[in-house]
Amino acid sequence: MLHAQKRIWSRTLLRFLLMVSAAVFTAPLFTVAAPQAPQRPPAAQPQRPPAAAQRPTTNRRPATKSDKDIPPPEEITGRQLATSDGVMLQATFYPGTNGKDSVPVLLLHNWKSSRKEFAVLAPYLQERLGCAVLVPDLRGHGESTTKIEVYRGRPKETKVDASRFRTNDFAAIAKLDMGALRRFLVEKNNNEELNLNKLVIVGSEMGAGIGTVWAAYDWNVPNYEHAGIKQGQDVKALVLISPKLSYSGLDTSKILSAPGFSPVRDRLSVMILAGKKGDSRRLRDIERIEAKLMLNRPEPEEPIDRTVLYFPFDTSEQAGELLNYRPFNLPNFIARFIEERVIKGEPDAAWMKHR
Repeated sequence: MLHAQKRIWSRTLLRFLLMVSAAVFTAPLFTVAAPQAPQRPPAAQPQRPPAAAQRPTTNRRPATKSDKDIPPPEEITGRQLATSDGVMLQATFYPGTNGKDSVPVLLLHNWKSSRKEFAVLAPYLQERLGCAVLVPDLRGHGESTTKIEVYRGRPKETKVDASRFRTNDFAAIAKLDMGALRRFLVEKNNNEELNLNKLVIVGSEMGAGIGTVWAAYDWNVPNYEHAGIKQGQDVKALVLISPKLSYSGLDTSKILSAPGFSPVRDRLSVMILAGKKGDSRRLRDIERIEAKLMLNRPEPEEPIDRTVLYFPFDTSEQAGELLNYRPFNLPNFIARFIEERVIKGEPDAAWMKHR
């Protein structure tokens, strides 16, 4: 009982310090107070009008490399990302700048949203860390609304509408859409354009559930590394923005409560970001998620050494609105987490060819 009270007091004190004092990292990852907007080179971008200061734009932050060293984003269309049931996914791919050492990041948007939700985060991760960032419109969303089916021996085009989704449609995203996205990343890995063994998934509400379900599946796929066969266990970190324990059949509570060793619960680095105001049920969900993730892990005194980090922000904003609320500067939080936990802190992430 005393130990439990000590842990609760310790976490409460930590969150208080994070809210009102300096960060532990060299960059202000753990500072929740409103940061200044990133400084731009004088000639690189025009000044934004003050009215736009609180909301996201597609303007990129100043690149850490010269602009000519950063490859432009690529639009991935049609059969390049066709699912096994015929949905033509559309996506934007930001190539990595570190060759086969580039960390791949998969960004999964919320329900009734689109890849535009990550218009700031995606180029930020490419420019700051050299990540290879894949940003899809999941089925029924954005531009991914076309499905090709064979009817009486002929192809027939139908439309997929997210507003009519049922439980099986969300399951199809978690299985079929994610399978198509993985095939794309495997090809890039085997062309030595990224290291799939360092995969990071960032999910916003629905995307958080999909990412968690996929990570559990990924870690259940056996590898035969002695024979040079790598076909799973690639996800090394999750960033969950406003997650829920269960989302339209995507039941993450079973994953987090699994008997024995659970890689998602006990192995992966996880960052949780959420607004702490508003929906009390959501907040209880998030607290339960954090508690389950902490159950079988050590709790180092220094936050930099922890593999589970939860940041409750002083707002009722959630999901994409929270991610793109500029005073909190969440792209910086996410970038520092990837840098510390995956680029620097992941011990089992050597590049290998994949199947």
